[in-house]
Amino acid sequence: MSFLPNIFGRSSAAPQSNPAQQVPAVQQASAQQTPANPSADPTTMVANAAPATSTPPNPLDSFADMFKPKAPDPNAKQVPTLADPILSPLDPTEFNTQVSQANFASKIPPAVIQKALGGDAEAFQQALNQVAQETFAAAAQLSHGLVEYGSRTAADRVNNSVDSRIKNFQIRTQNTSHQALTHPAVAPMLNAVKMQLASSNPNLTPQQIQEQAETYFTQMAEVLVAPKRQAAEQAAKPKGTDFSHLLNP
Repeated sequence: MSFLPNIFGRSSAAPQSNPAQQVPAVQQASAQQTPANPSADPTTMVANAAPATSTPPNPLDSFADMFKPKAPDPNAKQVPTLADPILSPLDPTEFNTQVSQANFASKIPPAVIQKALGGDAEAFQQALNQVAQETFAAAAQLSHGLVEYGSRTAADRVNNSVDSRIKNFQIRTQNTSHQALTHPAVAPMLNAVKMQLASSNPNLTPQQIQEQAETYFTQMAEVLVAPKRQAAEQAAKPKGTDFSHLLNP
C-alpha cells in the first residue's frame, strides 16, 4: 500500500527547509518598504526639492531717499539770500547807549575851553565848530562803514545766487540720449527729478545729475515691465508632465 500516498499527493516526510535561506518577516517587510534609491521615492521628491530663490533687490532702492525731506542740520552754516536783510536789525536802546558814551569834545584844546568859559566869543565859536566837526566825521565814518558792509554782503549773496542759477541752468539744459525723455509729457518730470537730485546732492556736477536722472527713469521702466515680461517668458516655456496625480492615494 505504499503507493497510495503518492497517488493522493502526500509525502511520508515533510520537506526540509534551509534556515540560512529563510528571511525573517520583519526584514522582508522593511526591504519591501525601503526603495533601492531613496532619492527616487515620489513621497520625498517634494521635500528634497530645491528651495525657492530669494527676491532680487529692487534697482530703485538707491533712489528711495531722493524725495524724502531731509532734516535740517543744526550745525550747518546758514547761507543768507537776497531775501534776507542786508544789515542786522538796529536796537535803539543799544544804539543810544553807545552814542551816550561818545565824547565829541575830547579833541578841543583845554585852552580854548578856558577862553570860552572866560567869555571869549571867538574861543567859544571855535569850540562849537570843533564839536560839530568831530560829530560830522564820526557820522561820515559810520555811514561809510554801513555802506561798505552792506555792499560786500549784497555782493556775496548775488554771487552765490548767480552761481546757483547758472548751475540750475546747466542742469536743465543737459541733453539726453533717450528720445522718450525729450517728449513734452516726460521732459518736465525729468527736469523735476534733476532738480530734486541737485537739491539732495549739491556736490554733483550737472553731467552727473543728468546721468543719475536717466538711470532713475530707465530702472523705473525696467521695474514696471519686469512682471509682464516674466509672465510672458513663463507662458512661453514648454510645460512638463504633471505627476502630482500619482502622489494621490
